[in-house]
Amino acid sequence: MRNYLLILILATFSTTASAEWQRIGDSNDETAYVDTNHTQHGGHTKMWGLFDLKTPRSFGDLTYLSMKIRREYACRDKKSRVIAMSAHAGNMATGDLIYSNNTSGKWAVVQPDSAEEALLNIACGKQREHSSIQGQ
Repeated sequence: MRNYLLILILATFSTTASAEWQRIGDSNDETAYVDTNHTQHGGHTKMWGLFDLKTPRSFGDLTYLSMKIRREYACRDKKSRVIAMSAHAGNMATGDLIYSNNTSGKWAVVQPDSAEEALLNIACGKQREHSSIQGQ
């Protein structure tokens, strides 16, 4: 997850063979995807992100090759929070479940021209402008 922002800053849209995951970016360490079947309700949107790792990472004595993170976005207020996450032994969220947490985090304002703003724009159905994503 340490390259989370880098991946999203470098993100480019492309389609994948999967009907549900859309690849949004790559780094040397991982590939990032979003679930195209996100849900909207009352100005809030919930969307899953998947980080597929190229080399295993450790969680205690266990290793994982992918992590899913579900975020909730308050579209009008431009805020987000993590509401669930899980780590999996295999790529693309397959294999044994290594870690899971369904505790909602605190709301945070999404900073302009950030990777998180790009995700908010995807979740809230806005067109992403490639020129608006700058390195931090």
